[in-house]
Amino acid sequence: MNEHDRLTRRLAAMLSEAQDAVPPATDVMTPFRRRYAQARRRRVRTLAVACAVMVVAATVLVGAAWAPGSRRPADLAGPPAGGDDKIQVWTLRSQSRLPALHACAAEFSRGADIEVDIASHPNQRYQQQLREALTSTDPPDIFFHWGGGGMAEMVREKQVLDLTRALRARPEVASAFAPEVLAGGRVDGRQYGLPASGVEPVMLFYNRRVFAQADLRPPETYTDLLALVDAFKARGIDPLALAGADGWSELMYLMYLVDRIGGPRPFADIAAGRPGAWSHPAVLQAARMARELVERGAFGRDFTTLRYDDGGSSGRLASGQAAMQLMGSWEYALQLTLDPDFVRDGDLGWVPFPAVPGGAGDPANVVGVPGSYYSVSSASLDAEQAVDVLFSLLTCDRYVDALLRGGEVPAVTDVPARAAGTPHEEFIRSTHRLAAAAPSLTLAWDQALSPTAGAALNANLRRLFALEFTAEQFAAAMNEAR
Repeated sequence: MNEHDRLTRRLAAMLSEAQDAVPPATDVMTPFRRRYAQARRRRVRTLAVACAVMVVAATVLVGAAWAPGSRRPADLAGPPAGGDDKIQVWTLRSQSRLPALHACAAEFSRGADIEVDIASHPNQRYQQQLREALTSTDPPDIFFHWGGGGMAEMVREKQVLDLTRALRARPEVASAFAPEVLAGGRVDGRQYGLPASGVEPVMLFYNRRVFAQADLRPPETYTDLLALVDAFKARGIDPLALAGADGWSELMYLMYLVDRIGGPRPFADIAAGRPGAWSHPAVLQAARMARELVERGAFGRDFTTLRYDDGGSSGRLASGQAAMQLMGSWEYALQLTLDPDFVRDGDLGWVPFPAVPGGAGDPANVVGVPGSYYSVSSASLDAEQAVDVLFSLLTCDRYVDALLRGGEVPAVTDVPARAAGTPHEEFIRSTHRLAAAAPSLTLAWDQALSPTAGAALNANLRRLFALEFTAEQFAAAMNEAR
């Protein structure tokens, strides 16, 4: 079994657990009501537009058997289904990806005579904004998300378009993606998301210059990490940068500690919804260890005020105010934006999260994101065009090259070969190796769980790290979350 096969099986199992954690869907009529309301709001403008609507309505009735991704027959020519000649794309704000997305969108627009409007959003409130948009009368046609339980819930709520038939009609699109990452966009065997990036494991980043000046080495065990906390604190350096205003950044410590202590089983029970699963001994011990890090001064005094999107924690790592930061592989790309010289001078280092002595978990296990995804809204009035735009954007060479130039792992079939000779080959190869060699790859918990449970998790983590919750109180609060 090769690396791709192993990774595919792990990702499939991980996604299955995430889907099982999501509650049943609500009223199946919701998307039809949204679609009707959206059409009414957009179209009741002028008599000319009203006439166009009647033409479009007739076109839709005649073309009811259309398969997404196929071309509209010539005898059905006319205005696009949406009537606005515009496809709206929601994505995250990213210095490395946005210029390429805009360039690819402009290239598509010239050939298709339709405008592709790319709206970028900060990470901080994106999930909440997306949930609100998908239940509104004007959802985006194409949108970015992290897959997992959130995508499974969107599928069950009939909010996303099934892309399976469209991909069968365009096999060259599916074959462009790495199978293990493409699999993460499936729910119950059907394809609903296409990869925006490859696997993004969480790892321990560190400032090599700060370590060299202190004559210290990155940790291999958790005992080593605690010793480093004390050593850097004594030198007036924050041992670990942490964006404590964001619960998801604190979650990385809990996820790895639980896995290192108890292996993947404790969270598998949580994802399966087993009663009292949050009170597993491994979870309680990990929560206590997280509190001990805070009490030990591992994160400095004002970490609860820092936000990741503002570059607060990453800026401290680059400037030498902090020695380390536990973060997803996207940290590399962010540092290239915030302080390019920090990366180019070789001062940014990275290692796996350390082993916990006596723990049952394999030190090679990884937590993170199996890939980020784009989907098409089921309420899109230009579904055919939206699918074509999606296929074009994500297979655009400029987009893939931009990911590589930005130090990100693309979701292509042969990452090592594509990375060869690029400025960030070392990081891309090591990131890919870390994920491919992991015996267990666990999806970030706030993405694996339902959006409601994920939000509760991040909120309760902020209270745990603020020392407002004991480990037992945290577990009790999460046992009540749904």
